[in-house]
Amino acid sequence: MTALVVGIGSSIRGDDGVGLRVVQQLQARGLPKGVDAIELGIGGLALLDVLEGYDRLVVVDAMLSGGEPGTVVQLSGSEVARAAHLGEGHEADLPTVLELARRGLGGTMPAEVTVVAIEAANVTDISDQLTPAVAASVDEAVAQVLRLLSSTDPR
Repeated sequence: MTALVVGIGSSIRGDDGVGLRVVQQLQARGLPKGVDAIELGIGGLALLDVLEGYDRLVVVDAMLSGGEPGTVVQLSGSEVARAAHLGEGHEADLPTVLELARRGLGGTMPAEVTVVAIEAANVTDISDQLTPAVAASVDEAVAQVLRLLSSTDPR
């Protein structure tokens, strides 16, 4: 099985960059065989261009759901489709992009899609720094992604 980890976010909009930070940490630690990880910036429709050839997709992104900043949650199945609070401020939100992929636009949709989302505190101020609560959650998000990937059966 092959897997792609995609970090989505803006590196200059505070906590919105947390998905990028998680992917950077994963790349620094080294990825299991059969796993690729990329930073996709603000994501949107560009996600359609990178899905081809993967069995599993793990998206890491900030979310705004009103929860406690720094909370890390894992979404899969219909939870992802209803997660309108993901990908705010991007050209197309994550549920919309995944629905387009399911309909056959932009290549083949991976069979398994999971989102590791981190509750953000501030995604509007121009800053390359995460708020303290979100910065403290990066290691937990990395650990969740690695747990997901540990069940990947590399070819």
